[in-house]
Amino acid sequence: MLARTLDEVKKTLSGLDAGARVAFNDLGGRVRIGTIRIKEVRCGKKNCTKCPHHIYAYAQYRVGKKVTEKYIGVVR
Repeated sequence: MLARTLDEVKKTLSGLDAGARVAFNDLGGRVRIGTIRIKEVRCGKKNCTKCPHHIYAYAQYRVGKKVTEKYIGVVR
């Protein structure tokens, strides 16, 4: 499966598939390859009845034994 870059994924947030491969540079400049994860995130307010407000996309990747996520954007 061909990995897309994070910039390509950000341009097409409406057509994202969970589990698709994505490649990007982390803060240290290293190339990371991960998968796209789609999540419904609550706002955190106690009495909020409209949650989740949006559905968000994250790039999920592994650094050693730790699984890390990088925010991509709101899925439309």
